[in-house]
Amino acid sequence: MKPVSARIGSGVTGRAALPAAVMLLFCVSASAQSSMPSLLDAEPPKSNSNEIARFCSNIADAARERRYAIQKAELEKLQTEVEERIALLEAKRAELQNWVEKRERFSEAANEGLVDVFAQMRPDAAAQRMEKLPGELTAALLSKLSPRAAGTILNEMSADRAAMVAVIMSAVADTGEKKKQ
Repeated sequence: MKPVSARIGSGVTGRAALPAAVMLLFCVSASAQSSMPSLLDAEPPKSNSNEIARFCSNIADAARERRYAIQKAELEKLQTEVEERIALLEAKRAELQNWVEKRERFSEAANEGLVDVFAQMRPDAAAQRMEKLPGELTAALLSKLSPRAAGTILNEMSADRAAMVAVIMSAVADTGEKKKQ
């Protein structure tokens, strides 16, 4: 058996020789590859123009049908989107029509005779009676009274009820202004 120092020394030499051998192997294989002809270097095969024309005519129908299929799919997608938007617009139109009908009912709710009755009452008595009426009717009546009389009656109502009626009157006034524009 060799002493430890002899084994260590021979291992270091062997380890240094291994990378050198690998480098030599790579250099030899690289030079061998450069001398071999490549498929990329070769000339393309000679083709006959008749073959090319025949190939193009054979695939022309299939290509045309594929283009038509793609265009048809795109048109169907667009048609679906348009139909969805039309449905949305119809829903908005129906909602707007509903608001118009509510406004007309609101206006009609306070007929002139009832307005005259509340106009002749004392403000505190009118406020007591109006607190028992539905909010929409109260707002309709107050909107047909003079601003001074309506303000006095609102002043006599409870704060919550007066606030609710004022909100209804404001909403109706806003939709009326939007309709005029």
